[in-house]
Amino acid sequence: MSASAADLTALSDENGPRPFTEAREHMQAELEWLRLVLHREILRLKAANLLSSDPFRGLYLADEQVDAILSQWHSETGVPQGAALAEMTERAAMQRARIDAQIAACAETDRLPPLLRLAQLFDLTPFECHVLVAALAVELDLRFEVLYSWARNDVTRKRPSVDLVLKLFCDSSEERFSARESLRRESPLFRNQLLRTSEDQQERDSSFLARSLSIDERIAGFILDERGIDKRLAGFTSCSLPSRPFTSLHLPEGLVAQLQRAASLTEGVVLFLSGPEGAGKRSAVEALSTAAHRSLLSVDSRQLAPSTILPATIVSLLQREAMLCDADLLFENADALVQDHSGPDAAGVALERVEPAPGVRIFVAGNAPWPSLGSKQCGWYVFEFPVPCFLDRVQLWEDALNATAVPVGRTIDLELLANRFALTGGAIHRACADAVRSAIVRARPIAGLTTRDFEATARAQSSHGLCRFAQKTDRAAPWEALIVPPHILRQLRDICTAERYRHKVYFEWGFEQQLTAGKGLNVLFAGASGTGKTMAAGILARELGRDLYRVDLSIVVSKYIGETEKQLSLIFREAKSSNAMLFFDEADALFGKRSEVKDAHDRYANVEIAYLLQKMEEYEGIVILATNLRRNMDEAFSRRMHHVVEFPFPDAEHREKIWRSILPPAAPIAGDINFGFLARQFELAGGSIRNIALAAAFLAAEAGTPILMEHCIICTAMELQKSGKLPSRSEFRDYYDLIRSRV
Repeated sequence: MSASAADLTALSDENGPRPFTEAREHMQAELEWLRLVLHREILRLKAANLLSSDPFRGLYLADEQVDAILSQWHSETGVPQGAALAEMTERAAMQRARIDAQIAACAETDRLPPLLRLAQLFDLTPFECHVLVAALAVELDLRFEVLYSWARNDVTRKRPSVDLVLKLFCDSSEERFSARESLRRESPLFRNQLLRTSEDQQERDSSFLARSLSIDERIAGFILDERGIDKRLAGFTSCSLPSRPFTSLHLPEGLVAQLQRAASLTEGVVLFLSGPEGAGKRSAVEALSTAAHRSLLSVDSRQLAPSTILPATIVSLLQREAMLCDADLLFENADALVQDHSGPDAAGVALERVEPAPGVRIFVAGNAPWPSLGSKQCGWYVFEFPVPCFLDRVQLWEDALNATAVPVGRTIDLELLANRFALTGGAIHRACADAVRSAIVRARPIAGLTTRDFEATARAQSSHGLCRFAQKTDRAAPWEALIVPPHILRQLRDICTAERYRHKVYFEWGFEQQLTAGKGLNVLFAGASGTGKTMAAGILARELGRDLYRVDLSIVVSKYIGETEKQLSLIFREAKSSNAMLFFDEADALFGKRSEVKDAHDRYANVEIAYLLQKMEEYEGIVILATNLRRNMDEAFSRRMHHVVEFPFPDAEHREKIWRSILPPAAPIAGDINFGFLARQFELAGGSIRNIALAAAFLAAEAGTPILMEHCIICTAMELQKSGKLPSRSEFRDYYDLIRSRV
């Protein structure tokens, strides 16, 4: 179907062929050529007298109806009425040559029509492009339905068949035989879902040549240069054009360089980005797309699993969409797919079996590592995104404040925020935005925001997943409430100092490079019950601005092998994202000495202890262990403790201070209470004294009197009985008669 050299010369002006200016102009030219070749086929059929003898042909399309459509087209295109077969063939060849010349002119200007861009993307032949035009024609002009039905001799078949397109676009039987391969299931047209055959049962049972061809709706829109993505993907997919430079990323230099090298590989690979939410995974992908001048197709993986379309089909459509949009493909929230391995059609399995299409870079981002399940069809490169280091967090806070128009001045301590909250970049930006919104609601000037305002919103960004295993405790107690010897207070303040200046020692002075692990703060509180260990933990949390979580060991420790390690792993992972201080109270059961291995139970108990040691070294926050009996503590734990605080049993002097401080100022206290006698005579810990004072207050409230010495004596005797001690006259002396009737 090519014109002669003279014809080509006639089609060109003195400046050469003019390129197509838009998709519509190109398609109009293609449709005009299709009309000519279809008219030629109708003339062939009539000349062969194959379809005119049966008066009920096709039940029923009259020749007059077809002739009327052709006559109308003649008037539109200037084709003479009653043109002969040879003349129609010549006109079709000239039109094809004109189109090809204009396409060549488009190629010189690097502005190909969408159909030709589609051909480049999916490596389509000219014949396959013609088939797409034939399938698209019925979407643009309903008169093609009538002519297709007439040519197929069936009024119910309104789309082109395999047989018809072979006759329209092939001049010889050899060409038709060769072109059949382009219409097989494994051909680019069907493999990439550009075309589909009818799902009608009669069509499926018919021969290969009789099958109808339909163009995919998204492909039709692409050829017509229509905006938007495939409607089947629109609910969980978005396309953007990122403009993020690499300089905006706050990631380790080595990680960025590795990402760039992996993204430049020519073979099909999948880049899996693992790390906490907001750690910069999407930002890194946006920077890679920006550097490559590509769009970014983002997929919310949480919506993939419940979709009514098979996941394998969706993944194929997503790759095709990425090719159409010249985009990178990013699967976000991939944790939703980690557990979805329920069958061969599961979304997680479909993603594992993905083979990147030519020119498509696939990124998968999730919080947790991808499990080693299934058989991946291509190479997966795994990249771990850590929580930003201290210096990067300082810069992220400054960037976030600037983005929200909050002036960075003396009222905002960036280093304190960065050191106190190990947040990701995304969480920092959300914290700043929340603080600004809170100021607007309270009618406060944004310029008046202080460090305390950002502390509150930063703390709110912490995860609450620890509530499953631990109880958040109150941090209201001040330093004055803790009555211990001065050297204990000094040790506790040293702990605060170590945490406050951790960034300077590790990051500014270079100790981070000397320590591969153990950058956290592990503290051991040892002492008898009631000596102030829990109160001290709360005071430290209050002083450092951290949430204190008391771990419930009854939930953590399990009799089933491996469950304790699993629970510990979850606790430390949640604590890391929560910026929490972990407090293991009464930890003797979990942190006891490792024993000699005599049976399987001993072996697995030692495994639990070793695993805990490992998690404590990896954790970069504060872990406080409390034990009543330090001698039960494994030596390996003691070596890993940065601070060991021995809470002594209070002497008489400290017990009297505790007695005087335990009663609140608002409580009615009688003048007959002898605090010195109570402190000297009864060797009680602070926790027991607190219990006595509270019980005495209830007795006084019942009697309608102030808190009397009598109430304190009676409640002291009751407290001693809890530990199995019988009150004696030598202890209670003159007050012994008060308790004889009550105890």
